[in-house]
Amino acid sequence: MAVSCSLRHDSGISESEVCAVIVTFNAVAEQVESTVRRLSTMGAHVVLIENGSEAPAAAAITDIGETTQAEVIKLSANLGIAAAQNIGIQYAVSVGASFVLLLDHDSLPAEDMVRKLLDAHQRLTLEGIKIGAVGPVSVDSRTLSKSGFVRLRGVRIARQHCGDCGGVVEADFLIASGSLISIRVLQDVGGMNEGYFIDHVDTEWCLRARERQYRIFGVCDAALFHNLGERVVRIWFGRIRELPVHSPIRNYYIFRNTVLMLKSVPMPFAWRFAHIFRLVQFMTFFVLAVSPRGKRLKLMARGILDGLHGREGPLRNG
Repeated sequence: MAVSCSLRHDSGISESEVCAVIVTFNAVAEQVESTVRRLSTMGAHVVLIENGSEAPAAAAITDIGETTQAEVIKLSANLGIAAAQNIGIQYAVSVGASFVLLLDHDSLPAEDMVRKLLDAHQRLTLEGIKIGAVGPVSVDSRTLSKSGFVRLRGVRIARQHCGDCGGVVEADFLIASGSLISIRVLQDVGGMNEGYFIDHVDTEWCLRARERQYRIFGVCDAALFHNLGERVVRIWFGRIRELPVHSPIRNYYIFRNTVLMLKSVPMPFAWRFAHIFRLVQFMTFFVLAVSPRGKRLKLMARGILDGLHGREGPLRNG
């Protein structure tokens, strides 16, 4: 589906029906507080899932809860992003929310982002479309570059960028941060796969939703300021591309969880080929260009082996 430029209208759904679930882990308190205050101004419920941070960072999150009236749920250890999101979803159900908005701790929604997402969700629903999730355009806070939405073209994972008209773009999956999902859909599709711990949690959920005939959309005039990776590198590969660079341990999870998805998640052959090809690209890039190369290669190889053996959860003795 190309960019749809149909006219917008007010959905009539209040932001108070949204529960924002923000997972924090050794977060910068000022960033989190800015996000909480913005969401509270919109009228949304906010719950902070403090995911086993070091003591000073965890205490700062508790302070934010006390000064903003956001709910804080403190976990005794890092249970992984999926488990933390599931706890937040359970809280959203308990307060009677109709929608969950998933956010990372370094994400700042534009002032009208929630309104834009709700409007798009309602408009698409009225058109008879079975909606799995809607999400905003992700804007890198460091470079102000806008990410496109992921769409499979043949056997290649491509980015569908928005035009000038706003509207929506159909996607194959969305990154979790900024995704707006109805409670009803979560009850049908299920929550996040806790065995993945981190990385591809959002991909696996979207593939599950699409298997149940739900459709995923990016909303072109909704914006989320967000940092992917610890830093960004620019490379030439047919054109200038910006690639996020994570810590070496994330290479393990990306490779392991890709293999786990290929083994257990229903998906078209084209998606399987695209995931395998992307792993080859990642390995080539990180081993040749990003230090520490040896450590990254070792963790990628271990990720592949652990994925083949069906190992889940956090990396032990890494």
